[in-house]
Amino acid sequence: MHFRNAARLCAALPILLCLFFSAHAQNAPKLEIRLTPLGAAASEKPIPVAAEVGLDITIRNTGSEPLRNVLLTAALNAVKLTQDSKWKADGDNAVLVIETIKPNETLSQSLTVRIEMAPLPPGKQTEINVQAKSGEIQASAVARFPAADCAAAFQADLTRIRINQISEIWPVADDLRKQDTSLPRGRFFRVVPRRGDLGNIDRIAAGYQARLLADFSFADQGVRYTVRRWSDELKAFAGQEPNPGLCAVNDQMVQGIRKTINYAAVRLDPPQKALARAMEQIRKALNAGERDDLRGIALRVADEAGIKLQDPANSTLKLLEQVRDALKDKKLTDAQLDNLSLIESAAWIEAQAMRSKKLSDLINGTINGIAEAQKKNCVCAF
Repeated sequence: MHFRNAARLCAALPILLCLFFSAHAQNAPKLEIRLTPLGAAASEKPIPVAAEVGLDITIRNTGSEPLRNVLLTAALNAVKLTQDSKWKADGDNAVLVIETIKPNETLSQSLTVRIEMAPLPPGKQTEINVQAKSGEIQASAVARFPAADCAAAFQADLTRIRINQISEIWPVADDLRKQDTSLPRGRFFRVVPRRGDLGNIDRIAAGYQARLLADFSFADQGVRYTVRRWSDELKAFAGQEPNPGLCAVNDQMVQGIRKTINYAAVRLDPPQKALARAMEQIRKALNAGERDDLRGIALRVADEAGIKLQDPANSTLKLLEQVRDALKDKKLTDAQLDNLSLIESAAWIEAQAMRSKKLSDLINGTINGIAEAQKKNCVCAF
């Protein structure tokens, strides 16, 4: 009888022990932790460097026994504690001790940090890992949010614009008022009496040649002051140290930048419009295609006249000089000479237009470059 009871007890003992430890495990203290980025950090937009980020830390004791001296350790990556934080700095970490968490109790703690550095490579998220530990019991959670140095990226593009474009604006504008003494004072091909639109090409070209492309409107003191002041202020703007306020540039500011230079910029349009009109007439008169440029038309006319150039110049005027030199004793028809003369007149208009376009491209490239750089780089939440 005793033997049977003992046998039954031995058989039941593993079950009893399993139930005991199972009940103990169920009642043992357990930790759960969750991190939630707050405010702008909860959005998809990056947080700028030097901005502050708040996180909500929720800790829950899911067991039936209290947890004491719960140590929270936040591993900070490229962020720092704010000065008014109740957390304590511990090397690269931040720590906070919670005296007691009662059974089934949920507590919330806040953590505020300042972004010190944008993560690399670009697009990688900033990560904060928080561990809660009480004795052998522990739990951890991770919060991630995008961060970027928007102002520094914008400033880097502004620096390139300042070096490559803004710094060239004043020298190019100053040269516009001066004669280009490298140009010929005489004609390569005699001017033929022409009427209407073609005659107008000759008249415009004669004016440009007489002053060797000097644009006297850029000798005006008001124009010179406007260009110099505008370019100097943009150089100062593009050369400033990166700061969060740099990204405050908006469409209204860009339009303001454009408006302040318009007094000088409008003077660059007439030569370019004159070239556009001249090219329409040249293409029509010489049966050229809509996409044929003046140099290509000049090469074709020279080729039809039997003139083969070994190394044609890029400049239409220089190319026409080569054609003149290649003629020697070769006799051209009146029609061929007329065509080359018409192209030479258009070449002076082209040369003046290219001079104006150089400054126009620098001005528009600067303005558009600033606007594009702002849209590309200033994507932070604020």
